[in-house]
Amino acid sequence: MKTLLYGIAAALLVTGVAAQFAAEDHVVQINEKAFQPGRLEIKVGEKVTWKNYDLVDHTVTAQTKPALPGEQGKPLFDSGVMKPGDMFSHTFAKEGTFEYACTIHKGMTGTIVVAPLK
Repeated sequence: MKTLLYGIAAALLVTGVAAQFAAEDHVVQINEKAFQPGRLEIKVGEKVTWKNYDLVDHTVTAQTKPALPGEQGKPLFDSGVMKPGDMFSHTFAKEGTFEYACTIHKGMTGTIVVAPLK
């Protein structure tokens, strides 16, 4: 009985740790020519992964340009063309509101709001 209880406690501890890490990864689905959710709130240092579940190609391209010398004109992040089934991830290192769009489909936009760590 004691061994069983230790086993259950260990399983709960491992599950809790896995859930903690999973909570820091966020997924945006691309489906029916839309980003779902269209607005996502995360914290600095967290990663967002976009998954293309649609039947057509898309991009995930930031509308915000970095202010670093030599980087002007380039988007903060850009997936390039994502075929159906492809994934793209970006980790957000600073707070702010980051708008992005599919450069293939006009009007297909999304927003990531990154809050500071507390």
